[in-house]
Amino acid sequence: MKQIVKIIGVFTLLCLLGTVSTYSQKNIRTVSEIQNLINQDSLEKAKTIVKHNIQFYKNNKQYDSLSKYIKLEGSLKLNNGETQQALYKAKQLSDYITLSNNPHYIKIALHELSTVYHNSGQTEKAYNILKQAEAPTSRITDPENTDAASVQYMLGYYKMRIGDYVLAKNYYLKSLALYNKSTTKNYTSFNKVYTALGGILWQESKLDSSKYYFEQALNALNKTDSTDLKNSLFRPSLLKMNMSVLFNAMGKNREAISISYEAIEDFQKFIKTSKDEHAVKQAKGFVFSTLDNLGSYYNTLGEFKRTEEILEYSYALKQKEYEENDMNLIISHIILTQAKTTNQNFKDAELHLKKAVDYYKNNEVVDSFWKASAYSVGGTLYEEMGDLEKAKFYYEEGDRIYRKISQGRYSVDNLDRIIHLSKFYVKIGEKEKAISAAEEAYKYSRNNSLKNTLQEFFQLQNLAIVHFKLKNYKKSLEYSEKAIAFNLLNKAEEIGTADSIVIQYRKPTAILTNVASKYHLSKNRTTADLKQYKTELNKAISILEQRKKVVNNYDDLTILNKENNELFNFAKKILLELYQNTKDDFYLDQAISLHESAIYNRIRSRLNIRDNIAFQNVPIEIIEKEKLLKNDISKTLEKNNADVKTYISASEKWELFMKKLQKDYPTYYKMRYETLEEPIKDLQEKISENTTVIRYLFIEDKLNAFVVSRSKKHIFLLNNSTLETKVEELTIEDFSVERKSALLHDLYKMLWKPLEKSIKTKKVVVIPDRELFNISFEMLTPESIKSFKEFSTNSLLAKYDISYNFSLLLYKDNRKVMDYNENYVGFAPGFNKDMKQEYLLGLQDSMKLDKSYLTLLPQPFSENLVKQYAKVFKGNYFMNENASKALFINNAKEHKIIHIGTHAESDNITPELSRLVFAKRKGKNLALDENSLYAYEIYNTNLSSNLAILTACETGKSIYQSGEGAISLAHAFNYAGSESILTSLWNIDEVSSTQIVAYFYDYLVQGLPKDEALKKAKIQYLSSVEGRGAAPQYWAGLVLIGDTTPIVLQENTDHTWWWVTGILLTFAILIFFYKNRKDRNHNT
Repeated sequence: MKQIVKIIGVFTLLCLLGTVSTYSQKNIRTVSEIQNLINQDSLEKAKTIVKHNIQFYKNNKQYDSLSKYIKLEGSLKLNNGETQQALYKAKQLSDYITLSNNPHYIKIALHELSTVYHNSGQTEKAYNILKQAEAPTSRITDPENTDAASVQYMLGYYKMRIGDYVLAKNYYLKSLALYNKSTTKNYTSFNKVYTALGGILWQESKLDSSKYYFEQALNALNKTDSTDLKNSLFRPSLLKMNMSVLFNAMGKNREAISISYEAIEDFQKFIKTSKDEHAVKQAKGFVFSTLDNLGSYYNTLGEFKRTEEILEYSYALKQKEYEENDMNLIISHIILTQAKTTNQNFKDAELHLKKAVDYYKNNEVVDSFWKASAYSVGGTLYEEMGDLEKAKFYYEEGDRIYRKISQGRYSVDNLDRIIHLSKFYVKIGEKEKAISAAEEAYKYSRNNSLKNTLQEFFQLQNLAIVHFKLKNYKKSLEYSEKAIAFNLLNKAEEIGTADSIVIQYRKPTAILTNVASKYHLSKNRTTADLKQYKTELNKAISILEQRKKVVNNYDDLTILNKENNELFNFAKKILLELYQNTKDDFYLDQAISLHESAIYNRIRSRLNIRDNIAFQNVPIEIIEKEKLLKNDISKTLEKNNADVKTYISASEKWELFMKKLQKDYPTYYKMRYETLEEPIKDLQEKISENTTVIRYLFIEDKLNAFVVSRSKKHIFLLNNSTLETKVEELTIEDFSVERKSALLHDLYKMLWKPLEKSIKTKKVVVIPDRELFNISFEMLTPESIKSFKEFSTNSLLAKYDISYNFSLLLYKDNRKVMDYNENYVGFAPGFNKDMKQEYLLGLQDSMKLDKSYLTLLPQPFSENLVKQYAKVFKGNYFMNENASKALFINNAKEHKIIHIGTHAESDNITPELSRLVFAKRKGKNLALDENSLYAYEIYNTNLSSNLAILTACETGKSIYQSGEGAISLAHAFNYAGSESILTSLWNIDEVSSTQIVAYFYDYLVQGLPKDEALKKAKIQYLSSVEGRGAAPQYWAGLVLIGDTTPIVLQENTDHTWWWVTGILLTFAILIFFYKNRKDRNHNT
């Protein structure tokens, strides 16, 4: 009986299989149909069909059809999100197919399985799986078969994803050769290989070759079937993504950004439309890559905060798509570490670094470009944080990995990295390692294909610098002389002339090192020696002036500014020594003039690299021609085969254009190109009789004070040994009178007392330098104070009428004070809850979400102040949604007072991106930052006025900053027509600032000069508040920059508004401080 049952059971199974077989032949469901079921979440039905179909194809030994089910077996959805189960099932099916011993089926199975592993984040495993297909496909002799070419392409793709670009390129070239050898022309495959090679050659900085392959990829794409979604959306997007990289390398960053957004949009269309789960996953990966690239393009422009925002957005999307240890997330951790380090967001940078490094520590991962990058980026982070021990560990581990993967071949990037490493060793005092690293890179550049190239020159120059910093002055003199003599103009057959010109442009550092070495080797320097040093340094400065016209990216700008600062600093030191030796004012004037010109040079250089800047009263076609001519010069230096004539021709066209600018647009020419070394004597005569100007300036790290009035001038060397520490202490929210009193009195003794006897006037103009931009000199106290109320009697506020400026050169043109018909216009966005809610409701693309806008504090007191004084002065105002950037630009001009009550951001890393924040507009396709007015945009805005008031609350700014952002904003407002600016040095309280400005307005109406009006307003404020409200944090930050003359205002004859304003503001401030006191008592 049991035997019968067994036989029946077997028969039943055979019948069932036969039935399924017959059913499947007639009603087999396609992979596309199964994918639709998966997309509709009909997962059980899909699983059943997959299982039946696989059995059917196994029975019929249809390996080609069976291989299409490997991805379905590896589908996370069909395996309930269980990755290991998905991989196991996909491998089981792949192993079954490879048993066929058919090279073609083996290739397909291993290719499909490797894709499943790659999509799960195991790219190294994917590579090893596909590597098994190399041998069987190499035995295929059919001229139409392209399996071997396909395998080589995918091996290259995996190596590229891992970061092994050298091996990836080899695989891609083999693939292309095999495709060309085949009699079958598969243009989709050609498109893929050409695109990949274009990307690899970009990585090698071979831009012409990269462009060639991308063009070939486009030609191949045009020959493919356009009805296929991959050909109409996916591959064009991939090509755009790669072209953006090329545009970036060519300096066309705006084009790179624009085409990247196009690529993202098309990828997203493909993701929404395609039913192919794995193709969609791949497209999502490319969206993330494009976003990461986009971040790097903004980084190239110096827009570091935008870079970080985009990389954060990309990381957030990746987290939804990948598991924690996926390589895509590791890459995000590495590049976010870099971005956050640049923005000095060290705490978050360290968190991302830890996640990347932990991945490499806890997983058996081969050494790769990304692993080396993680450690190198970590070195930079810890160096910036001042943890030099950790920095050393990370730099050296990164160096070890780079050496291992480069196998003795050093790329240009690798040599640059060694330069940085050698300088780091100097910094930590490891002399032998510093010299060893510098000599190693120099020897490599001399003994390989880099001999007689820019790289040999750079390594030679670095060797001189390393020895100089180690105080090996004889060696630094020797190598710097070799660098100065390094001249390739007579070796045209070995190197392009363009590189010879670039070398000439980069010689100022070698000249500086050479002169400084002589200076330190000379024990008894004579006046004649110093004059000779001055002559040589002037040559270097002249070269730098010429070089400015070819700087067109942020990296070059950073190098230029660094060289500029070092060269100008040493030149000022020599001039000051000459003055001390000879007592000849000529040298003192030159030192001051050089310092002033350096400030303008920094501003000019930053404006020069922006390709989206415009200037009022200068036609756009003139700006475009200016860009074109500059680019023409730059291009001649990028081409190794360019001859001297090409460069000279481009330079001559530029000089002719400069003459035209000087004649037709003198204001613009003066601001951007005119020689700035104005004799101080001429400027001195333009200082008002009742005014003393104090110009603080650092020469190297020594602080000097140049005190000048119309008739006298003196220079003082100040003791600034503890200055930086004391300025940092000002950032601490400390309301202890005792501690603040000691600090401010110490700063008075350091910065003011040594020069006080030379100050004979009541009016004083202070021009700070570096960290001094963080000090309001009015709060310095000649005697220690026992209460904050004493500031009104015992401070520089009580003794002087103090205003500020950013350069002595502003006295060069004593502009006539204008008289405008309109009194007043005010702008106050307010940033209330309803505005933010409306903005969120109207947002259509989450990528354009401005998170910072949602965190802006409401400004009700600024709204009230603007509204009320508009009525007092019979002026106009724009509130809430009406206080938009567009309405500001169109309505601010030609008023006696422009009041801007909004948030602002002072950017000291990229000063031209300091900005004012206005209300968001409604509408589609608006840029994320459409409500931001950047400093560089102000140059194209008419802000003609006697006074611009920026009672802006700084967003995300501590007190301690370098002052570069403030200089950029002040310079921009000055060019735009504002004679003076009332602004804040730090994030000042809204209530106290509105009260002070109200008092300030009252005194302006009385006809007082602006500096005196502000002084009296502050003293009145101090008399009206109690307790912590009198602390300098609440009032001292408001400062006047620029012209101080009175403003003739037409006041409203109805004095009701005066009473209303006074009562409301006084009531508001009393409530505010009562509440603060109550909170403080509660906390106590």
